[in-house]
Amino acid sequence: RQKGKVYNIFLQLTYAKFLRGYICNCMILILSILSLLIGQSRVGEWEALTSVIDFRDIVCIDEVTFAATGGGILKIEDNVYSTYTTLDALEGVDLSSIAVDLNSNLWVGGNSPFGFVQIYDPRNRQSISTFDFGLSEIIDIQFNDKTCWILYRDGQEKGLMKFIYNDGWEYRDSYSNYPTISGDINCFTVSDSLIYLGMANGLFSGKRTSNLKDPNSWTLEISSMIDDVTSMQLINEQLYFTTNNKIFNYEISSKTINEDEFTYPLEVVDNILITPVGKWIIDQNNLYLKTESNDYLITDEYLLSNFVYQSGQLLAGSNTGLIIIENDNSNYVSSRFIPNTPSTGNFSAITILDDGRLVGGSGNGISIYDGNGWRNILEIKTNGTLSISDQNDYNQFIADTVGYDFGEYIADMEQGPDGLVYCAIRGSRVYSSNPPRWSGGVIILDIDDPNNISTIDTTFLSYHTSSSSTTPYQVTLDIEFDDEGNLWIVNPYCINGNQPIHVRSQNGVWRHFGSSETAIKISQSPSSIVFDDWGRQWVSAFQAEEANLGIYPNGGISVLTIDGDPYDPSDFFWNIIDYAGTVWSLGMGQNNRLYYLTPSGLNYYDLANNYNPIIGENSYSYFPNISFGNGAGISIDSHGNIWTHSPTQGIHILLENTSYWPDINGFRTSNSPLLSDEVRDIDFDDNKNLAYIATSKGVNILRIPFGKPKLDYDNVKIFPSPFYIPSQKPMKVNGLIYGSSMMVTTLNGKVVRHIESSGIDIDGDQLSWDGRDSQGDYVSTGVYLLLIYSKDGSRFEDKITVIKD
Repeated sequence: RQKGKVYNIFLQLTYAKFLRGYICNCMILILSILSLLIGQSRVGEWEALTSVIDFRDIVCIDEVTFAATGGGILKIEDNVYSTYTTLDALEGVDLSSIAVDLNSNLWVGGNSPFGFVQIYDPRNRQSISTFDFGLSEIIDIQFNDKTCWILYRDGQEKGLMKFIYNDGWEYRDSYSNYPTISGDINCFTVSDSLIYLGMANGLFSGKRTSNLKDPNSWTLEISSMIDDVTSMQLINEQLYFTTNNKIFNYEISSKTINEDEFTYPLEVVDNILITPVGKWIIDQNNLYLKTESNDYLITDEYLLSNFVYQSGQLLAGSNTGLIIIENDNSNYVSSRFIPNTPSTGNFSAITILDDGRLVGGSGNGISIYDGNGWRNILEIKTNGTLSISDQNDYNQFIADTVGYDFGEYIADMEQGPDGLVYCAIRGSRVYSSNPPRWSGGVIILDIDDPNNISTIDTTFLSYHTSSSSTTPYQVTLDIEFDDEGNLWIVNPYCINGNQPIHVRSQNGVWRHFGSSETAIKISQSPSSIVFDDWGRQWVSAFQAEEANLGIYPNGGISVLTIDGDPYDPSDFFWNIIDYAGTVWSLGMGQNNRLYYLTPSGLNYYDLANNYNPIIGENSYSYFPNISFGNGAGISIDSHGNIWTHSPTQGIHILLENTSYWPDINGFRTSNSPLLSDEVRDIDFDDNKNLAYIATSKGVNILRIPFGKPKLDYDNVKIFPSPFYIPSQKPMKVNGLIYGSSMMVTTLNGKVVRHIESSGIDIDGDQLSWDGRDSQGDYVSTGVYLLLIYSKDGSRFEDKITVIKD
């Protein structure tokens, strides 16, 4: 009986162990699923938001379509689309051409001015090789077995490059010398023995075995024709090609040429595609199909670029999406697919709203991103297209149109105290016709109700009128709201009215400050405005002789001191800090340190509440070797760190303690996934520790260590959970009080690892653990305690399951 009792206890213990293991495994599975469902970001991780509305070239691999767009590679499979960008190892996102090699890898070519060539593996989203020869543009890529031929542009010249496959692709040669009489290359095709070039002055050919660097190796194939050959396709012994207004078939073996009769008048044909159903021709906005029996105008609505025939459909790229042509009972029907995307990737200004939404602005209008997708509010382009709807299907392009003109571009955007978005318009006229559009120095709109839109025009602001025009031309470069909710407007080129600075109260009361209203004249070319803690307004200006007329300070920095309300002052006076020299941007840092950006770098003044407000000045500029040209600016995050952006050289950041972050090199396309070195604007989401970076090719989102400080440990998240080791990425504890440290212990209290804070600029609100103990060895599978503590004595503990493979 005693043995049986022991045996029963053994069975119970075994079953309990099995049950615990089963429950543990179920919990691990549930935790794994939850960790996948809950997206987390790590300090230093990037995202990219690009515009893929402009389709430049298309290829298909089996049933999957890939398009070279202005915002990267767009993949369409089973009606689901995704985008490959610099985050997926693309060299750049502004693409002009795409092709498929013998290994089903993609070759992509860069658009002007960055003509790189990249071999890309779409299955694993990784780069195989990149070739950058400093070219301006890759026009076309074609394959002939194990040889790749590329048509490129280098400055004003065009040429061919050749790559050979030999256990990998190798660059072999380039050819840029052609007969003087030939003119430029428009297109090409390759056979096993010959290369055919469509030139400005005829069809030329050259033997592949000849010295193709010698212009004499190229001959005029059809001596009777010296027209501009615009496109071609080779099928067996038939060469099909076009000129601007004609279509030809050339029989290579017999050297006979036949012109196709065509019903419709052709003007600028630039593409031909031969398919089982007939010849497809692109002529500007016109897409034609020529069959054996009929000629068809398929569509005349879209500006088309390139096309491919796949599974009985013609897929044609346009600058406004993908055009799909299908045969429906001998009737060709066209439809358009536009991905959910912003109307442009080239935002001139961005702002982050209080609710975390991103708003980007350009000369076309604005685009709103809420984390799920994009909505666009765009200016009307043609009569009869004014449209506002309640569409919110993020599977497709969403756009409302309004009868307003957003000028040359939006120079600045701010959310007002009323929740509306205020857009500073650079280069506007009060009214434009055909179609009718209103505009002004500032456009104010409710992004959730595009019908609620208004302008601030020359009724309130000064303007510029040239001798050849009587239409007021308005320029607004900066708008800011002070702590009282007053709107300040920076208004350069104000030679009509001579009032460069304006303020409007929340109740609509205006005050305009003239350039020679007092004994001290101020510049008529202001660029930015900021406020100090004593209620003074600091204004920077750029050099502009045409605005300052030799009378007013040509650039520099000035400060306005006001007694009473800004819109109804009892007294005020100006103080000139610098009388001349371009100052692109101002930023007010912590402790009233005024940062200013000039073409020669970043500098600062320390301020005090005195009649002479400057009490200290930095002796030497930061970032003196960076080109801060027109468009450069300053953004300051919630920790007082200064983010400078350049129109040609990326981002460079000076921390509040005057050290560099992440280092002196900043962020460039060469050392980060930055979409472009042309950075237009920067803004921050302090609640989520995110920096939004507007470039000429799209918006990057960077998870930064700086943001709104956490006051407790109420919202700590640990990911991934469970933590599988070894891992390329460490486990992260997110949502911590700044300066927190952590001890990793076993359940019985043995300390495995002590991880101390590395400082805010490295850790931010996160801590990392790589799964190793203090000796550098990976820990065993099990449950571990995370004991977290801060300098103020706050404590937090949680558990993490570690699974060692």
